[in-house]
Amino acid sequence: MSIIDFNPWWETGSIDLKFRKKRFLFKELKESLSKRRIDVIVGLRRVGKTVLIHQLIEHLLGLGVEPKEILYFSFDIEKEDLPRIIKWYEERVLKDRIRDRHVYIFLDEVHKLKGWEDQIKVLYDLNPKAKFVLSGSASLNLIKRAGESLAGRAKFHHLPPLTFKEFLVFSGEPIPKEEDYWIHKRRLDIALARFRGFPETLGMSDREAEEYVREMVLERVLYRDIPESFGVEDLEILRVLARYIAEMPGTILNVDSLSRDLGRHKKTVRNALLYLELSFLIRRLYNLRGSFLAASRKNPKAYPFHPSLAIGRDEDRLFETLIASELNAKYYWRKGNMEVDFVLKNGELIAVEAKNEERISPSDLKAIRRFCKRFGASGYIISREEERTEEGIRIVPATKFLLYMK
Repeated sequence: MSIIDFNPWWETGSIDLKFRKKRFLFKELKESLSKRRIDVIVGLRRVGKTVLIHQLIEHLLGLGVEPKEILYFSFDIEKEDLPRIIKWYEERVLKDRIRDRHVYIFLDEVHKLKGWEDQIKVLYDLNPKAKFVLSGSASLNLIKRAGESLAGRAKFHHLPPLTFKEFLVFSGEPIPKEEDYWIHKRRLDIALARFRGFPETLGMSDREAEEYVREMVLERVLYRDIPESFGVEDLEILRVLARYIAEMPGTILNVDSLSRDLGRHKKTVRNALLYLELSFLIRRLYNLRGSFLAASRKNPKAYPFHPSLAIGRDEDRLFETLIASELNAKYYWRKGNMEVDFVLKNGELIAVEAKNEERISPSDLKAIRRFCKRFGASGYIISREEERTEEGIRIVPATKFLLYMK
């Protein structure tokens, strides 16, 4: 594709959007278009980053922005030199320097551009009137690099797979007011939401959605994105580890054992897990230990990044994976035979247990009660149906928790 093909609004003055419904992040990004900073959207393949960018372009055109003052380019499709793109754009389209015009520059999958962070820094510093919006599919890699070159210049926005709320909105299901929750509860299909993390899968059958995720997400990340981004040659270890976690969400990862079982060096296993995490295929949760709750890097728990990436159909594990995804969980707690599924550190400690059960038993309260008492934390148990408070622990139905409390 040529640069002109990426920017049809230069000729038509408009953009043809396939998806009209907007992710919740759209509002934040729309308001950020007037701010002097670089906005970077990071997220897994097919979650809607490109659609979101095109919706922002449509918004700008609707405000009356001159179409030729909007430039879009995707490095996922074409590998081009950024200075050459900018020079061509100035000479052939803008007929001016971008430093003298209030232009909007959207660069998709920018992490595939070698040395992108330094190039963007120079453009940003030399062109104070230009607004830059970038996207990428390698989260921590982007953040680490940008932290060095774009400190104080960039804000990162994570676009996750569809949240439960977004799933309802995209499915045409209105979100009820909290006081009307029990009237509408049976229409809130959390089971279907587990397998519809990608907007394009909403109208598909279960089998079609599974094939879509395998072909359009998993295989492209494993066999294209990770090798291109990190120079990985041992693709088999990536495939085996990704499948292992997809089949066993919530499993404890012991690198020593994995190294022996897979016949790979421990460093190879560690790197493979890191690449899977950087590319949003898995999430690792670290054990909070000690009186100050420092995170131990040893033996993390691993989940598919979203339950739609899971292969196994264990209902309890899928339920737990969905809660982990919605909470963007980073920590758990384990001491002896006691374990709390998720611990949130957002100014206060919040312990969360995911129990795919209609009724919570006294034994389900034991670990979370001990944790909350020891560390002064708030506690929630996410159930399928039950709602009550016991010994200071709130037991809440999953749909209610995801709609109003998380």
